[in-house]
Amino acid sequence: MGNYFWSAPLAPMHGNLGTAVTAAALTSGAPLPLPQIPGGTIDPGGFLDVEADLEMTSASATPTLTMGLYIGSVGQAIGSKTLIAATPAMALSASAAAWPIKLRYKGRITLVSATAAVIRGSGELLYGSSLTAWASSPFPVTAAARIVSTLNTQQTNEVDIGITLSATTGAPSILCTNFLPVVHG
Repeated sequence: MGNYFWSAPLAPMHGNLGTAVTAAALTSGAPLPLPQIPGGTIDPGGFLDVEADLEMTSASATPTLTMGLYIGSVGQAIGSKTLIAATPAMALSASAAAWPIKLRYKGRITLVSATAAVIRGSGELLYGSSLTAWASSPFPVTAAARIVSTLNTQQTNEVDIGITLSATTGAPSILCTNFLPVVHG
């Protein structure tokens, strides 16, 4: 008899937009409530797929934007969660007004111990180069950054998107309009 596999978006599903990130510091940007992976449900060979849609607005080319996917215990501050993957810093346009950003990531669980898992993955960032055009970039850019071996599989984990602006010059704002993590097990 073969294995049974399942695929499901993580609950709870959000019905809201995220809160616009305007600070020059690592800030949670995902809509609330944050989706959760129940403890003990991550299996070897399973996948974590994440899609996020965001919008960027800026009146200056000075700030840069870095985004990351984070996993950690329920209620844990984003700075204490485990970074799964991060984009390189990207310059914002001085004329961006709700320009689109799309983040896609797929990570495979390659090893599970009694308390920890290894996730190996990569993603693609589609970054608005204008209101109607994309630039594409892979992330993380190094092989070492694509492997994370400290994912706690026994606790219930929240999945979050972290947004870091390098400066507040030009009143930059990043808004997450959709955040959909899916687990395939």
